[in-house]
Amino acid sequence: MLLGVAFTVLLLLISGVSAVLSPKSVKLSCQNLNVSVSWEYSEQKPETSFRVHVGGSAGHLVSDTTEHQYDLSHFIWASEERYFGFHYVTVTAKEGGNQSESIPSRTFTFNHLKTAEISCKLDFPPVDLIENESGATVSVMNPLQFYRELKQAAKSDSAKFKFTVSSNYGDSQEACTARDKICKLSISFPEGAKKCVKTLKGWLFDGIGDRYVEFRETGPLCASKSTEVHVQLLIILLVVFAIVISVIIIVICKLKAWTLMVQPEPTPEPTPEPKLISLQLNHKEGDLRYARVSRTHISPVTLTDPSVSSGEKEEEVDLQDSGVDSRRRLLASPYAEGGLSEGYGRGEDSADDSDKTEIVSMDLEEEVEVEGEGEGQSGYDCSHICQVDMGNGDMATCYTER
Repeated sequence: MLLGVAFTVLLLLISGVSAVLSPKSVKLSCQNLNVSVSWEYSEQKPETSFRVHVGGSAGHLVSDTTEHQYDLSHFIWASEERYFGFHYVTVTAKEGGNQSESIPSRTFTFNHLKTAEISCKLDFPPVDLIENESGATVSVMNPLQFYRELKQAAKSDSAKFKFTVSSNYGDSQEACTARDKICKLSISFPEGAKKCVKTLKGWLFDGIGDRYVEFRETGPLCASKSTEVHVQLLIILLVVFAIVISVIIIVICKLKAWTLMVQPEPTPEPTPEPKLISLQLNHKEGDLRYARVSRTHISPVTLTDPSVSSGEKEEEVDLQDSGVDSRRRLLASPYAEGGLSEGYGRGEDSADDSDKTEIVSMDLEEEVEVEGEGEGQSGYDCSHICQVDMGNGDMATCYTER
C-alpha cells in the first residue's frame, strides 16, 4: 500500500503536474445577445487565475481572468461567421507555473440548424399590428438595425431578416434587408372578424446558405387603430397647448403693463425757489446812473441886488437869460430835476449837499468871470452873499454880481 502511494507521488513529480484544484460547475448562459460563462472555485489564492478558452467552428479565443465568470458577447457578435457558428468553452485554474485540469462547458450555438447541447435564441424585436381599411399591417423593427451588436457586426450585403405571421386565417411571410429599418407585412381579415395574430416567428439568415439565427416566438397580438389618428390627435393637442401658452403669456404681459400704468407717479421734489438778486445799488457810492430821480419841482432862482435899480435888475436878468443862461441850466439841470442823489430832500447828507452847492456856485462864478472879461467886465469884485431855496427846505449859499 505504501509502495503504491509513493509510486503515485513519484509519477506526479516526474510529469511536473502539481496538485492545483480544477474549477467546478462550468456553465454557459445565453440570454438574448448576452453570452457568458461562469464557474465555481473553492480554494482561490491571491496568485490564482483562470484561463478561458473558446473553441468551435468559427475560431478560437484564449483569455485570462481572476473573476469567476467571463463575457463572451464581444466574441460571438463580432461577425456573421461567429453568430452562425458552433462553440464550446473550457476553463483552467492556474497557480504560479502550475495549472489544473481544463473543465469544458456544454456546446452552444445560435444557428438552429446545427446540433449543440444549448440552442440559443434572440428576443423578437418590437412589433405592432395596426388596423387599416383592408385588414391590418404587421410592423416589425428590423433586428439588424434595432440591436446594436447586430448592426455593428461584420456581415454580407445579402443578410436578411425573415419573419412569419400566423393567424386563424392562415400564415404570411415577409423578409427585409439589413438596410430596412422597419419590416412590414399586410394581412387580410374577413369582414367583421377580430384582427389578431396568434404567433410571430423570425430568423436571421445570410441569404444564400442554410445558416439561420432563430428568434423566440411571440404572440398573440391584436390590432390597434392606426397611428395616424394618434399622430393627428397629438398634433391637435400640441397646437391647443401652444395657443393656451401664448394666451397666458399675452395676459401676463397685459397685466404687467396695466400694473405699471396704475402705479402712482412719484411726487416730484419741490423745485427750490430762485434766489432774487437785488439790483438796488448803494446810492451812497455816488453812481448817478442808477440814482432815483426826485420829482420835486424847484422854483426858478432869481438873483437880486438891493443896491441896483429895477432897470439894472432887468439887465441882470437878461444877462442871465443870455448865453450864460443856457450853460447854467445844463450844469444846474440835475439839481433842478432832483437827479443828483437821494441825499437831497432826505436830510441825510447835508454836509455833502452844501459842498456840491459850493462847487456848482464856483463853476458859475468862473463862467461869469470868463464871459465878463470877454465883454470888458470885471465879474465879481466883492462878495454879495444870498440864500437860495433849492426845494424841500434845502438852502444854498450863492454869490451875486455887483
